[in-house]
Amino acid sequence: MSISSISAADMPGSGGVGARREIRVPSLPPVVRGYPLAVVSHGLVFIGGLRGERPDGRRAFGDIPETFRAKGFSGYALADHLEARFAEDAWCAHENLHNAVLAAGGDPDQVLRLHIWMKDKRVFPVYERVRMAWQSVPAASSCLGVAVVAGRFGGLCGLEAIAVVPGENPLLPGRGQVVRPDNPDFPSAAFYAQATRCGYLVFLAGHIPIATDRPGFPLIAGYVDVPEEGRALQTGRSHTDSRQGAIAAQTWYVYDRIRSGLAAQGLALADIRHVAVMLQDIRDFGTFHCIHQQFFPHEGPALMVAGFGEVGHRGTLIEIEPTALDPAAGVAAETVPWPFPAPFAGPAAACIGPHIFFAGMLGLDPDGRIVRCADDLPTGRARRIAADLARLEHRPGFAAQCWAAWQRLSDACGALGLGPECLVKTTIYLHDPEDIFVYEEVREHFLASSGPLPAVDVVAVPAPGPVADALVQIEAIGARP
Repeated sequence: MSISSISAADMPGSGGVGARREIRVPSLPPVVRGYPLAVVSHGLVFIGGLRGERPDGRRAFGDIPETFRAKGFSGYALADHLEARFAEDAWCAHENLHNAVLAAGGDPDQVLRLHIWMKDKRVFPVYERVRMAWQSVPAASSCLGVAVVAGRFGGLCGLEAIAVVPGENPLLPGRGQVVRPDNPDFPSAAFYAQATRCGYLVFLAGHIPIATDRPGFPLIAGYVDVPEEGRALQTGRSHTDSRQGAIAAQTWYVYDRIRSGLAAQGLALADIRHVAVMLQDIRDFGTFHCIHQQFFPHEGPALMVAGFGEVGHRGTLIEIEPTALDPAAGVAAETVPWPFPAPFAGPAAACIGPHIFFAGMLGLDPDGRIVRCADDLPTGRARRIAADLARLEHRPGFAAQCWAAWQRLSDACGALGLGPECLVKTTIYLHDPEDIFVYEEVREHFLASSGPLPAVDVVAVPAPGPVADALVQIEAIGARP
């Protein structure tokens, strides 16, 4: 398989286990100008947004190997128009991922987690064939439908990833145990690993409520599809149960499957430190949260929740992606509490060894409420800056929420004795990708471009946060020096 060459100037410099390295490759520009393509920290590679376009152009359909083009396409230009365009975009995005891992000094077979953003999930079968061509053993993955594949050179498909550089950190020596797609106890819904291990870290794929261990792979549609244990919210009244039964049953089923999958690896739900939750309809957040608390009755993991254009397939309403710690490794773990009453179950951040997995940072005021405008910010400087940026925002209150979200993220860093310079990866969820310019103006006040920047991705979705008033959310990973 041919790949673009990586010049010596593109390769990372030397550094110790704790060294932070920014990866910048001229032929692979980041989705937002000025950011590194990836950041290597303690042996892990945090790769920002990758797209199917590049300054030198994307691959044409005819450039893709004939062995790939020979399957799944009719050979007629008009009939293959949509699928061929997507194949070009997805193929180049994976080629860029391949080269990004090489540029970081890693091995493309060492991808641990992959997020896939698709403008139209109808062409998912084409994407699956692309991924199978590039990944003989796939990463743990989540694939979501988004409003726009945002950022520079955006098209129909976007990727972001976490990989490992084998041998750089003795505690994270490389990708270890992989729960493969053909897991006989519970097959994957597509070609992805249900979990990957790297030392003390366990990355789980996004789990959806499809019973792949039953004939026909049925959808979990409601209370009737789960045992009595999963019907805690059932009332026996048609209207009430039809409104919340689907999301309640699906959430319970997914967490129960995750519990079983962890148990097969000698782990428990209590070992989960971070959970990303993708909802089809954010009006389901309240019901989801009730079920979530049943599985995590105490503090639970740090939590990020957003609403997407399409989650899973065939009526699935939720996808849940956990990150866990194997306690047998003896690695230290701690949590960072919210400085105000917690807005939802879970801490502001969870630390796993040197890495910090933050909860989704929303535009909350010091009392934990969503800010609506510049006047809701606590200081005169913040109000003046947000009010000035308000003339550029596409949704009223966006600039103020960006400021408040960065303040909450900075507070969580500060609780660990760190500044925002500790961030190695951020994913920005927003409605309108053009608002990234407002976001960047705010970000400069907390984390200047002259200092170290994280790898970044920008995701345009129908619901950037777990409630309708949330206009922006920052999903972040940090690292201690």
